Amino acid sequence: MVHSGIRRDSLPGCGYVVWQDAGEFTFTTDSVFVAAFAHLVKKAQVLELGSGTGAISLFLAARGAEKVTGIEFNPKVTALMERSIKDNGLEETVKVIGGDLREINKYFKTESMDLVIANPPYRNSGNTRKIGTAACHEVTADLRDFFKAAAYAVRYRGRFAIVQLPDRFAECMQLAAEFGLQPKRLQWVHSAVDKPAWIFLMEMVKGGSYGLDVLPPLVMYNADGTLSAQALAYYDKSKELAK
Repeated sequence: MVHSGIRRDSLPGCGYVVWQDAGEFTFTTDSVFVAAFAHLVKKAQVLELGSGTGAISLFLAARGAEKVTGIEFNPKVTALMERSIKDNGLEETVKVIGGDLREINKYFKTESMDLVIANPPYRNSGNTRKIGTAACHEVTADLRDFFKAAAYAVRYRGRFAIVQLPDRFAECMQLAAEFGLQPKRLQWVHSAVDKPAWIFLMEMVKGGSYGLDVLPPLVMYNADGTLSAQALAYYDKSKELAK
């Protein structure tokens, strides 16, 4: 019997589909942005931490990553990601491991990835959502666990890309320093030009030198409510390489 909350959605820009459960969590704009923001080398080996239903992994496959692996603790959404992989014919490119990223050494060799990427839970306090609790709140792995896992898995001079709330920017900077992940690119994302940033995108390099490139702010909407040219460019980034 199919759960009434399970649905088959399209991923913008790349032509892939993704199976999701509204009773768990569904991908949002922040997943699109971080997948487009991350730098991909040729024949990239990519790991997505806390992959959920795999939207970011699918976007990166569309962008041309050679191999993308997700690790996800929730078996319900892991099953949905497996379904999406099959429906898109990506069995040779994308896979998902049902496991705990806090035990990452059980699943991966150290320094085996060119890129590690994550859209981790945003909240470590406050009111708890009834839908997508683990995806939004640190009920299993916390932010430090994500940084620790990334530092373990990414190769020397490889990259770790993350999206987070401005409230946790200082925490991210402290964790980056603790785990030898040098911030290299940063972009603040605003819903409108006159609104405060609601998330930031940051990419770090393992063992990188000092020097942070702060990109122009990404403003999502024009004054008339339409998506901005910047946002559309991120949505369309995977089109050229889409299968």
